[in-house]
Amino acid sequence: MKRIALLSLILAGCGFFSKSQSKFYSLDRLPPSAAPVATRGLPIAIDDVELPPGLDRREIVVRLANQQLQVRSNEQWSASLQPLVLHTLASDLADRLPEGIVILPGASRPSGALRAIDVVFEDFMAGPNSKVVLDGRWIVRVSGQPDVTRHERISIDIASLDSANIASGTSQALAALADRMAAGLR
Repeated sequence: MKRIALLSLILAGCGFFSKSQSKFYSLDRLPPSAAPVATRGLPIAIDDVELPPGLDRREIVVRLANQQLQVRSNEQWSASLQPLVLHTLASDLADRLPEGIVILPGASRPSGALRAIDVVFEDFMAGPNSKVVLDGRWIVRVSGQPDVTRHERISIDIASLDSANIASGTSQALAALADRMAAGLR
């Protein structure tokens, strides 16, 4: 009986120690591809970022063939993807426009009018080939003026569908979107 209890404890311990460790990834701010764009006017704030259903999660998600998704439970973003995208995109945009024009998430907003931007991603995922695809719209709203909508499709080649490459490609796609947004806000 003691042998069975000891064997059970050993097997349970092996199962505990064999669990693979989670890896965590973040998004990086990347420098602009050109000099900051000179723009004047109202301050700018990104109000909302909407990701495709099922993508706003901690786990890294990869598109496979035949409309399948791979959810990597041991390879995760450092937080849910939506706030990571919001903060990275806002910071990238701030790096591309004159200082003080972009109001970063969490910063107090000035009283008066401002340009509010909503970003709606129709697609923002890696796979099934070695690419990160960003397809979405950004809408600029100013009180008393008609909304202005722009559509962007960005494809970033990556070396493989390894999670580190996906994180790098995702950062590059957001930087390219910030480049286009800065140019469109002139």
